[in-house]
Amino acid sequence: MVETLSGGPVAVTCHCGACELRVTLADGLNSARRCDCSFCRRRGAAAVTAPKGGVEVVKGADRMTLYQFGTKTAQHYFCSVCGIYMYHRRRRTRTSSA
Repeated sequence: MVETLSGGPVAVTCHCGACELRVTLADGLNSARRCDCSFCRRRGAAAVTAPKGGVEVVKGADRMTLYQFGTKTAQHYFCSVCGIYMYHRRRRTRTSSA
């Protein structure tokens, strides 16, 4: 669930509500793109960019599960209750984290 897209922080929750993030997007939805890694190609979701430090776990950090594959550098976080993909930290070193 997304509570606002008004340019400020965005409140995002998983399906069951156990996890909640506060996200500040680098360029709103203008940064939306498709990642071509093997994981993202399979899930088919668009990704947006948040500046480093722009993703804050408000609730449910203890309910998030980390998934890594390949080089085990990128970090993908899911709600352990409902399985919804919450966010990731890229494998590339940039100023962005999600």
